[in-house]
Amino acid sequence: MKRKFVHNIIQEIKQRWSPRAFNLEKIPEEDIQAIIEAACYAPSCFNEQPWRFLIASEESELNMMRDLLTEKNQRWAKKAPVLILVIAHRYFAYNGKENRWHQFDSGTAWGYLSLEAQKRGLITHGMGGFKNQKTRDSLNISEEYEIIAVIAIGKLGNKDELEEEFKKEEYPSTRRPIKETAWRLTQFLD
Repeated sequence: MKRKFVHNIIQEIKQRWSPRAFNLEKIPEEDIQAIIEAACYAPSCFNEQPWRFLIASEESELNMMRDLLTEKNQRWAKKAPVLILVIAHRYFAYNGKENRWHQFDSGTAWGYLSLEAQKRGLITHGMGGFKNQKTRDSLNISEEYEIIAVIAIGKLGNKDELEEEFKKEEYPSTRRPIKETAWRLTQFLD
């Protein structure tokens, strides 16, 4: 089923989806840094910017990061030339209290990152399928940080090179209609 856009929204949103078919081609450091910079301009509660990005783009780093993924994600993400672990600081810097919005803000930063990548002709695929405790232990991540996701970044590859299981899902997914996602407050209260 093809995506249908009712409104004229930005092209990067229309084009962005989460492919699994990656090209092995390395991504220039300039592009990696630019998409990280875009993420840094996401809004956050009290401008706290709780997100942190651990970038793997060298083969030794990629091998470490791939080892943290679930077996299913390892099978397709092995070709991604960049893997980024997203972690979020759980506490406000200004008072040390819990920042209830650290995940929300980090998700917004991931959204900015994905759109800048799309603008640069790169694909992104966010993953929750990783070994949380192994990730914390292997990378010595303090409990002050929540481990959020791993993002695969690269250029689009040939879907025919994917395993059969993944080929059938290699297309932009549809979205439910706006009327099932957003309601006027008065409708919600009825």
